[in-house]
Amino acid sequence: MFLSRVEIPWEFARNPYNLHRQLWRLFPGEEKETRSNGEELRQGFLFRIEGNPTGLPARLLVQSRRMPEAASGVVLVGTREINPQPVLDQHLAFLITANPVKTITDRERDTKPGKQSEKCRVPLIKEEDQREWIVRKLADAGEIKAANVLPHAPVYFRKGNRGGKLVTATFEGVMCVRNPDILITLIENGIGSAKAFGCGLLLVRRL
Repeated sequence: MFLSRVEIPWEFARNPYNLHRQLWRLFPGEEKETRSNGEELRQGFLFRIEGNPTGLPARLLVQSRRMPEAASGVVLVGTREINPQPVLDQHLAFLITANPVKTITDRERDTKPGKQSEKCRVPLIKEEDQREWIVRKLADAGEIKAANVLPHAPVYFRKGNRGGKLVTATFEGVMCVRNPDILITLIENGIGSAKAFGCGLLLVRRL
């Protein structure tokens, strides 16, 4: 895998929905994401937003299976190859910005034109619910020894003529590895939803 630092001009970064579209330009010929559910192995890349100040280029960290290529309008600051090799009972620091949600039954589905499924996802707002969410998501890979939750202001975006809102939080803490193979799978494929908005990239480092 490869980890790259990238900058995207403000004209594209001002709408978070465009960040993912711009990053695809670094991987010409790469097949777009075709997973029908979150259990399938991920294609393409993951990224996190390191900074997106008003009027200035957005700074992103991008993890990909192939080395990115230079593209006009996207600044490729630097790239290095990574090869995570966690071991059983190893303590690692972890960092992830995610979109913690839960699935509920939409009892008003019949009143919403075009609504196909009675299931819908809603954000977890309370810090304790968010902490329990990350514990569940990492449970098969390791045991969380400590976790801090940093909530973020809602992210507003536009997709065509429709607007949307995303609730995210950053989790930072320490975990003890219980299954190295599962942890590698989570690192490669990300955790949770809203990956097209910079969520789900799991970063780990030795203590």
